[in-house]
Parts: sequence; structure tokens; C-alpha cells
Amino acid sequence: MKILFAALLLLSLSNPTYAETDTLDSNKQLVVNFYTDVLLKGNADAIDEYIGEGYIQHNPNLPDGKEALRQLVESFPPKDDTSPPSGKIVRVIAEDDLVVLHVNNFNWPTPNGGAIVDIFRVKDNKIVEHWDVIQAIPDTSKNSNTMF
Repeated sequence: MKILFAALLLLSLSNPTYAETDTLDSNKQLVVNFYTDVLLKGNADAIDEYIGEGYIQHNPNLPDGKEALRQLVESFPPKDDTSPPSGKIVRVIAEDDLVVLHVNNFNWPTPNGGAIVDIFRVKDNKIVEHWDVIQAIPDTSKNSNTMF
């Protein structure tokens, strides 16, 4: 009986709870919706829906705050419902309060596009912090693997 109890205790400690899984899924959905709506579709009006007060930006080319993000998005070429997407989310990974996106941008930072990893921290169902790593897709590769 002690062995069975110990095994059940160990099993219960090794699996995430339903609440943790729900939070991870909710955080992932929030970030995917933000990225799609605001960054890929260029909808600056939706920033307040997704971004929390005191937004911290780790990209050295952008200041902190929602208004800097809004100005960036407003500088994008205008889009409408018939515009092709500017990129595609390839992977979504979540752990604790972080959500990581692996994105194929079709035409930035160079005409070949870019491989982007964005990391977002979520608090109280809002994005409050952001890091990114951006790599241009080269004309040729020294291997046969894609960047995605």
C-alpha cells in the first residue's frame, strides 16, 4: 500500500494540473491572437486589448511602452482584408508565464524574409514583456535544412 501511495504521489507531482494547462493554453492563445491581429494584420487599434500597462521591450531598437509599439505598427504599410499575410506563425511554445513564437516573416528584414523568435511574458491575461531574435533568410544555405 505504501508503494502504491508513493507512486500516486509521485505521478501527481510530475504532471501539470488542469489549471496550469488552462493557463498555458490561454497564454498561448492570447499571444497568437495578438501577433496575428496586431503584427501580421497591422491592427494598431487592438494593442490595448493585448498589451498591459508598463510594457517592457527588450528589442534595443524600440522604447518601452504601448505607445512605442503603436507607433511601430502604424508605420507598417496599410493592409485590408484582401492583403496577403506578412508572415506565418510556425511554432508556439509555452512555459510558466512565457510564450515563444517561431515566425516566418515573408518580406522582412530582407526581401527573402526572416526567421524570428519572439518571447512574450504574460501577466493577468496581458502581454507585459517582449524579447526577440531576428535572422534574415539568406539567398543560399550551406545545408539542406530550412530555417523552419
